[in-house]
Amino acid sequence: MRRNIILGIIFLVFAVFASCEDYLNTDSNSVFTETTSFSNIDFAEKVVNGVYDNLASVNLFGSFFLWYNCDSDIEFVIAANNGGTFNIAHYDANPGISNLNTWWNLFYSSIERANICIDNLPKSPIWEGEYAAEARRIYGEAVTLRALCYFELIKIFGDVPFKVTSTQADDNYYLPKTDRDEIFEYLIQDLKDAEDYLPWMRETNTAERVSKAFLKGLRARMALSYAGYSLRNITHETRRGRYWQDYYKIANQECKELINSSEHKLNPSFENVFRTLHSYSQDMTNKEILFEIPFGRLISGRIGYDIGMYFAFTVPSTKYGRGNGTVRTSPYYYYSFDREDKRRNVSVELYQYGVTGFVDVQRLISAAGTEFRPCKWRKSWINPAMGGDLQTAQFTGVNWPIMRYADILLMYAETENEINGGPTQEAKDALSMIRERAFSNDQWSSKVTDYVESVSGNKDDFFDAIVDERAWEFGGEMLRKTDLVRWNLLGTKVREMKEECQKIVNDDPKYVDLVPNYIFWKTANDGEIIEILNPDYRLPSTAIPGYTRGNWMPLISAASKTAFISSINNVAHAYDEAKNNHLHPININIIEASNGVLKNDQIP
Repeated sequence: MRRNIILGIIFLVFAVFASCEDYLNTDSNSVFTETTSFSNIDFAEKVVNGVYDNLASVNLFGSFFLWYNCDSDIEFVIAANNGGTFNIAHYDANPGISNLNTWWNLFYSSIERANICIDNLPKSPIWEGEYAAEARRIYGEAVTLRALCYFELIKIFGDVPFKVTSTQADDNYYLPKTDRDEIFEYLIQDLKDAEDYLPWMRETNTAERVSKAFLKGLRARMALSYAGYSLRNITHETRRGRYWQDYYKIANQECKELINSSEHKLNPSFENVFRTLHSYSQDMTNKEILFEIPFGRLISGRIGYDIGMYFAFTVPSTKYGRGNGTVRTSPYYYYSFDREDKRRNVSVELYQYGVTGFVDVQRLISAAGTEFRPCKWRKSWINPAMGGDLQTAQFTGVNWPIMRYADILLMYAETENEINGGPTQEAKDALSMIRERAFSNDQWSSKVTDYVESVSGNKDDFFDAIVDERAWEFGGEMLRKTDLVRWNLLGTKVREMKEECQKIVNDDPKYVDLVPNYIFWKTANDGEIIEILNPDYRLPSTAIPGYTRGNWMPLISAASKTAFISSINNVAHAYDEAKNNHLHPININIIEASNGVLKNDQIP
């Protein structure tokens, strides 16, 4: 089989486990057969594990998925095009970029492996009897992972070829694209049909495999993408799915059922959600993370390296190692938070470990404005640390959370508002739960109760509050672009971010009481941590004993302002609001191998 046939399917999965070779010489047209391959539970487990392995690749959730989830108003690349991933981030990809080929092949390889399980398990000897529950769990995992893979493909390419059976020798390999509405409709029903096969997380005691809760959450997330807006193939119109009202109800019902199950809850500490990931452990008390992609320390996963706080690169920190922090965010994102919001200093910080001569200690980021980064990921939180002999290591092994329970609450609030033409009490309660964790108990009256009431006057106000809350809750988790696309707000919000950044450096009156012109800071007694006195308010320029005074963004030079604005304007520079060109081209190798069937008709 050619590597780049229409589906890019690598269906000989002996590359994952060599023992499969014995099963390829069968009388059946199927690569794997019921009698020779699925007669024991271990083999079935290995097939579905091949899907998890693909997802953990550095080319997918191990790192490179970051680039097709940029640029948004929160997560973006400021560097110029590099002929590859940065072009993709900036909506300036061309069909020759190899990453587009890699993503296509990896996702379709994963889909094929899932299809093998789905086809063969129900007719295998292990479907009944001693291993029936395990066989059904593997089947449910395969259905869920297949849906996730198609969802990612749709986010990248729009309409794609759709195949739900395993490859046979006499199959037509030149499948045309299927309208994404049809794909969503099939998969969302497929997830519903498989729900009872998956156990709750309390039964498996791990978030590293999909569970009933994640299936329900994924079904809700996909239903909202279907119900939302997207650029359509051929016509290049931006519209909702054809039965979008019904799919808001599906998302609402799934979230409601998951909330009422009481199987999951918020971790009381927002920061601990992410510190737990950095300690290579899982929170099985609250179970806030519904599914996380598992990696291996020094083996896979560059989380905290490609995204996260910056740690000196040329001369690495001897305590924590390197952290490149290629993904950036903006000063506008930092200053959009309420100054009392505990999520702010987890999500984005005003310090880094990258200043020459001070690689093992914190120092204020540059006032030039381009050093703001998503900081839920940071090498200094990894335990055990990756300094010493490991200081140049890229593979941190920190797991990536695909979905948190917080998402269920906010999707529920959003759908309640949409379905009922305004916020219900249930919608307000769900939003309140998110904000209660974000603020101290003594602030709940003003920051939770009064705030929620102030945004609940009508449907539009509450929707705007959801848009804001999802920004503050999920910044740095690479959900924002997908949210903005389905809300048809991608261009609006990116433009808003750029405009507000210019106001900040130009000392617009809007920010006088929020953005300092001088920042005062000092090193703490441990010699590593810095304490910032006034991150979000102004003080007189008079020296303060014990503190270092540094000019902040309103006082940078005219040349630095020009450079900052130029960098920010590079974000999504090839995105055209009128065209809404958020999709990417299929790689030329896939197109040429399709025998004329595939075209890049999703590019306006």
